[in-house]
Amino acid sequence: LGEDWQDEYYVWDCAAGTGNLLVGLTNKYNIWASTLDAQDVKVMHDLIANNKLNLLEKHVFQFDFLNDQFDKLPQPLQDIINDPEKRKKLVIYINPPYKEAPQYGSMGQKAVEQSVINKKYAKQLGQGNRELFAQFFTRIYHEIPSVVLAEFSTLKILQGPHFVDFRNFFRAKLGRFFVVPADTFDNVSGNFPIGFMIWNTAEQKVFSSATADVFDKNGTLIGKKSFRAYDYEHYM
Repeated sequence: LGEDWQDEYYVWDCAAGTGNLLVGLTNKYNIWASTLDAQDVKVMHDLIANNKLNLLEKHVFQFDFLNDQFDKLPQPLQDIINDPEKRKKLVIYINPPYKEAPQYGSMGQKAVEQSVINKKYAKQLGQGNRELFAQFFTRIYHEIPSVVLAEFSTLKILQGPHFVDFRNFFRAKLGRFFVVPADTFDNVSGNFPIGFMIWNTAEQKVFSSATADVFDKNGTLIGKKSFRAYDYEHYM
């Protein structure tokens, strides 16, 4: 994106939680943060008031990304996503939930299988429709086209057999890519990798393979690893 990307681009974390992912970003006028939980919005507003989070209070709001309509967004953000040229400068920067459908329902939220986005795109998602993060990416891809998607997720979207259908429609150019252990993140357990991937959704490209830098939980580069899509030749 370049050294001055924060001045040239807009950023929206649509699964912001309490804003941890946005710490360190500097241009608060170009950043928006939304989350499902009203309590998380209050926490972010408190952090802003105490100079612990560099955001504008009016840019932090409650929004159910899998169910709400975009007309509920702040007007400046609506203006960006409705303008094809401005939208090319929008970075969706997220670390969405990795929960599958049964676990999500047990959290007291709407069951993921009943979300508006799942109902709308279930046929395209195939067996990947039980994954929350796949539903986030699907709405972004179809309804906010040509944005940059900078996301943390498991590597199922790259090589999982249940994600063949997802990879069939999610055609975007994969740029920079690294992998870390899951327990690098707070409140995440399990022995599996999490990748950070930057996708340019304006460039339609079927994912076939990529090589990632691999870091340990302390941030030390320990090598590289190649990843190849499961059965990608079937649908190219």
